[in-house]
Amino acid sequence: KLPNAQRPAPLGHAGEQVYAVRFVGDRGYLVTFRRTDPLYVLDLANPADPQQAGELQMPGFSDYLFPLDKGLLLGVGRDADANGRVGGVKIALMDVTDPKSPKALDSQTLGGAGSWTALDSSSHGINLFAQGHTVRVALPAVMTASDGSWQQGLYRWEVDTQARKLSTKPAFGVQGNAGADLSQQRSLQIESQLYWLRDGQLSTWAW
Repeated sequence: KLPNAQRPAPLGHAGEQVYAVRFVGDRGYLVTFRRTDPLYVLDLANPADPQQAGELQMPGFSDYLFPLDKGLLLGVGRDADANGRVGGVKIALMDVTDPKSPKALDSQTLGGAGSWTALDSSSHGINLFAQGHTVRVALPAVMTASDGSWQQGLYRWEVDTQARKLSTKPAFGVQGNAGADLSQQRSLQIESQLYWLRDGQLSTWAW
């Protein structure tokens, strides 16, 4: 466990809470948040001596972490300002190739405070599909706009694992509906087709 007698330093800063944990092989990834989003890389290669290998400070926080090829990590959560006020939905791409020196590569924020996604209800709410050097990401969400309006849609991103870039794609099925139930919404990709199940209806588009 950490901390321990040999490594007494606490994980996280005073007043922070744990928002996401992910184990991949002999590494662990930990996200805490109060005003910023520290990502901690844990070295678990020696079970008798687990230790913190590196730390990365970023605005906002990740609720979920998804390991990708070529030492990349995708975080999905919320943006936040310097005072810890939570904003829109944030997708962040991080390089964890060197556990001692994790790096923030790119991030995209959609919507404003009050936006939510299907991931808020279930870890099955997001869909990732890897094809070659491209990882396609689909996520049902309700986004708030600057004028106070709401839009529901199937929001999309692409990660180029070779160029180590994150890009936002146009959303599908966008409509004004603040009362959407995202808890049962699911998406699926089969080759070039994207499917979205919501409110008992199945829609499909070419990616």
